[in-house]
Amino acid sequence: MRRGSSERELAARWEAEAAAEQVLVDAGAAGEPERGAGQEQPECPAGPQAQPRAAEDGGARVPPRPLPTLSPSQPKPAPERGPGPHGKPRSKGRSCKRSPGRRSDENGSPRPVTVDSSKAKTSLDALKISIRQLKWKEFPFGRRLPCDIYWHGVSFHDNDIFCGQVNKFPGMTEMVRKITLSRAVRIMQNLFPEEYNFYPRSWILPDEFQLFVAQVQMVKDGDPSWKPTFIVKPDGGCQGDGIYLIKDPSDIRLTGTLQSRPAVVQEYICKPLLVDKLKFDIRLYVLLKSLDPLEIYIAKDGLSRFCTEPYQEPSPKNLHHIFMHLTNYSLNTHSSNFVHSDSADTGSKRTFSSILCRLSSKGVDIKKVWSDIISLVIKTVIALTPELKVFYQSDIPTGRPGPTCFQILGFDILLTKNLKPILLEVNANPSMRIEHEHELSPGVFENVPSLVDEEVKVAVIRDTLRLMDPLKKKRENPNCKLSSSSLSMAAVDILYIDITRRWNSMTQDQRDSGMCLQAFVEAFFFLAQRKFKMMPLHEQVAALIDLCEYHLSLLDEKRLVCGRSGMAGGQPLYSGTPQETSPPSQPAGDIPPPRTNCANKLSHPRHTLS
Repeated sequence: MRRGSSERELAARWEAEAAAEQVLVDAGAAGEPERGAGQEQPECPAGPQAQPRAAEDGGARVPPRPLPTLSPSQPKPAPERGPGPHGKPRSKGRSCKRSPGRRSDENGSPRPVTVDSSKAKTSLDALKISIRQLKWKEFPFGRRLPCDIYWHGVSFHDNDIFCGQVNKFPGMTEMVRKITLSRAVRIMQNLFPEEYNFYPRSWILPDEFQLFVAQVQMVKDGDPSWKPTFIVKPDGGCQGDGIYLIKDPSDIRLTGTLQSRPAVVQEYICKPLLVDKLKFDIRLYVLLKSLDPLEIYIAKDGLSRFCTEPYQEPSPKNLHHIFMHLTNYSLNTHSSNFVHSDSADTGSKRTFSSILCRLSSKGVDIKKVWSDIISLVIKTVIALTPELKVFYQSDIPTGRPGPTCFQILGFDILLTKNLKPILLEVNANPSMRIEHEHELSPGVFENVPSLVDEEVKVAVIRDTLRLMDPLKKKRENPNCKLSSSSLSMAAVDILYIDITRRWNSMTQDQRDSGMCLQAFVEAFFFLAQRKFKMMPLHEQVAALIDLCEYHLSLLDEKRLVCGRSGMAGGQPLYSGTPQETSPPSQPAGDIPPPRTNCANKLSHPRHTLS
């Protein structure tokens, strides 16, 4: 549209476009990928984020803000296409038009969720499978009308979107670069050193080179037996590019790094956990669903990427053995020892669940391992959140129309010999390819399907989409099934009011509304006695607690979709609370990942994902 068009002209233009679209829809124009029967434009949410269930409030819901619609009599002009928020010129963006409401097809079923996959890049194959499994509608070449979800391959700015949901946060790529991540975590380490001891001591080069030299020398002077190893990671490097090990700050390559590009130098973890005498790391997928409120989901399964040369502690003789020390998949594929396998528990890339199963069979406390990993993820996201909010509000100011954002992050984690998780780095664009690159001859490759990648990544994308479903119906009335022929829910409400009033009248401090602890205990005991009449009081209370926990887990199952769950020894590999109807799966030994919401592949930092 021309800049400077009047509101009347804009209204007329929108009405004409909408009418033309509807004519094509009614005619069932075949061959046009963006026009399907019964489809409509999604409403455009205002503000930076819709308010889903809070991550830390035990599943409480914040009432969603009403979504604004454009009135036919007072159309809202589309944003002018001037420079973008970061000075980038805007391309032709996707604007929101009036939504006539949620339509249904001829059979009365709701329209499918629409996904624009035109910018998906390397994640396209896994995304297509996920959309097909969900029976949603894909638009591989884009769409003139707005879509519900836009799947970008690299950046929030892959396309200008003014409504719907986008699978990238503004500024995320900048925030998880090695230097920025190190600075963010260091701030938290200075404030909470015990809580943030999962990140290796790091220095930023060239700014802190002299500090690095001085601190290393100081430790050596105090302990002459200390023989450290350090790993140098270029700030903008990826897929293992430019990473190398040194034993001393005077290493000549380190000096060369100072003259070329910034980097982070870290203490190298010399005693990693080994499987089959090989070092490995874990790629976990984390969904950042919302910044405000902060809502995080953690994949129940991930990938274990193995080195291809038996591990030895670093020495001047083996520092250059990248296939021994670096777990990067893209590096090890070039090793003659790389093993491509479709089995989840063999080869150079395996599922993380297979590693957990193996550890569990050796008596390892899997619950403790998961608890430490989840704590690491949550604390890392907390360290990044303040600056992410600044980026977000810069691109999508509060009160202005704009898309809501979510993003899948790749956390690379190393387990030490004593099973302590160490954060290696965070990837804003983790690879979602579901094929393996096989080298036929030097420099000649072919793509071979990878069942291990497909099992993990398709589930992550599918369940991410399921969590972000903008059309999902309101959940069933979340009552705890306390009502019966002798105790109706109305009676429970009256009981609540009576006990709350009586206890509040006895309490001087009435600043907090609701039920005080003593009132809650009295009400809980009363309900336990009414529900379970033929038991001693302590058994009645215990039975009611079990009943409530059971029904809360069922609610989580309905919230999250549980796809295929890994099995080992006849036992499911993971636990959690899937979003839909599948029963929760558990790690070998019936040990769940603590405090997470899980649906097949993703889990929430409370109890949840798929």
